[in-house]
Amino acid sequence: MHATLNRQVPSHHQHAVGQILRTPHLNGPRDLAEQLLDKATVTAWALRPDGLAAITLSQYADLVLFDCYPLALKHALLHRGDRRHIRTVADEITRRINRRFA
Repeated sequence: MHATLNRQVPSHHQHAVGQILRTPHLNGPRDLAEQLLDKATVTAWALRPDGLAAITLSQYADLVLFDCYPLALKHALLHRGDRRHIRTVADEITRRINRRFA
């Protein structure tokens, strides 16, 4: 099963995502960062708390997209899409989602 966040960024996150992408010190390839974000989302979903056990991977990906996409993308970009940081980005996603929904 593969989740993807290749969807349009919600309007309430467009400014934040734009700021992240225009920041000059973030020179890593965006494709790698998005791949890392996808993998981290799947990891975070697999490690979700019991209170969120009923939601599907697709629903969890939607929560990430609408609640913490700019933050998660920022972390993925800061790690330059390096897959060794999947758990780090997943932990950031998990913290945000749990704070909000669990």
